[in-house]
Amino acid sequence: MTKIFATIIPALACQLLGLQLQAQSTALSAQLQQGYNRFAASDNMQYALVGFTVTDADGKTVFSNLGNAGLAPASCQKIVTAAAAFDQLGSNFRYSTNVSLSGNANGNMWKGDLLVQGSGDPTLASWRYKSVPDTAFFFQTLQALRQKGISRISGHIIGSNLQFSTEPIPGGWIYDDIGNYYGAGSWALNYHENQFDASFSATGNVGDRLPLKLTTPASGYDEIDSYVTLGQPGTGDNSIIYASPYSPKAYISGTLGKTKQTFTISGAISDGETALLQALADYLQRNGIQIDGDVRPARLYAAKQWKIPAATQSLTSFQSVGLDSVAYWFLQKSINLYGEALLKTLAVNAGKPGDTEAGAEWIRNFWAGKGIDRNALRVKDGSGLSPQNRVTANSLVAVLQYAKKQPWFVAYYDGFPLIHNIKMKSGTIGGAKGYTGYISDKNGKEYCFALLVNNYSGNANTVVQQMWQLLDVITQFK
Repeated sequence: MTKIFATIIPALACQLLGLQLQAQSTALSAQLQQGYNRFAASDNMQYALVGFTVTDADGKTVFSNLGNAGLAPASCQKIVTAAAAFDQLGSNFRYSTNVSLSGNANGNMWKGDLLVQGSGDPTLASWRYKSVPDTAFFFQTLQALRQKGISRISGHIIGSNLQFSTEPIPGGWIYDDIGNYYGAGSWALNYHENQFDASFSATGNVGDRLPLKLTTPASGYDEIDSYVTLGQPGTGDNSIIYASPYSPKAYISGTLGKTKQTFTISGAISDGETALLQALADYLQRNGIQIDGDVRPARLYAAKQWKIPAATQSLTSFQSVGLDSVAYWFLQKSINLYGEALLKTLAVNAGKPGDTEAGAEWIRNFWAGKGIDRNALRVKDGSGLSPQNRVTANSLVAVLQYAKKQPWFVAYYDGFPLIHNIKMKSGTIGGAKGYTGYISDKNGKEYCFALLVNNYSGNANTVVQQMWQLLDVITQFK
């Protein structure tokens, strides 16, 4: 009899616990339904589509509305790219930028070219990493040349990787975006996150035209015309930089709010690969290495159908920060360049061409292998900037659930921003707003969620507050 009770009592306890958890889940479902009804009844949601899915830690659906509707995810899509990168490349993955020489030595002169083979590193010469100065790659190359006793190069500095596409931006990105820093293209070689800063003196009379004072670093454009005018104090940055990759000219329009401080806006460098090669050439020459030739990006060899000189001697290999650091800033600061670089890197890693189309196709197939229908992830880029992306709330939650079970999850989770005291990634694009991530109730029980709103009306800040109120149904539940 004692043995029977010893078997029955634990079983009953487990059954009661299961019933209690089921009751809690049912209660939360009911509260979420009420919260969603209030949210959907708002004037801001009159013409909107809302995909909202919540699952518990075991993957059981607690609430779902239009969970299988394909919606524009904006930067919420970054969680998809980041998880795939962690899974395929590993947390310790590092980009390599290899420098070699073509030709032969003649005393202290190298008779030939300096070849720079990039692998898509989006952090090369970035200011963002305190442990790696933005001149670290240049300094390492300089030291390697000095160690070989080379003080003069008779040839050119050449970008030597033709595996990456010469098309730096995804098809479908809009003209309003691609001249600005968040619309920067990605190359095999990138420089300073392919971003330049444009400075203005925002003083004078409202309506005055503001001349461009300075750009740092060099933008790569031969000419930048400013049509920017001075706006009312406190109105901030309402300017747009219009340009395209490889273009010789850019122009800036809009307004900048009147202020006593220098007003700085950021744009996209026209050619990241050329900018990196030129910055390297300038650095070497400032430090005593004479360069007789010019800089030649890989796209020039592709366009002219020239053959890139074969390397005769390796010089040095520069290693980037680890993927965990790249992914942290990718998610924390929503850096679109990082997403596009990772997408192309995943394609190259799989033996495909380093272009957006190959990367997007690979990522859809990858997640299909994890049980997410290809049609639920109609990705056109790696960052979510394209308005043509269509992703379902259910697929985002499935990615979150998959990530929780992986050894790299801690690094992945660490990258999620803390917004409204919730670890979640936000997404914003014209008429669309989204949040996705990990959320806990008052008892500490964790859930995965995705909330995507497309075609809302009214003020964006109001919609954000309404979305937070809906998510608060979970955070306040006990």
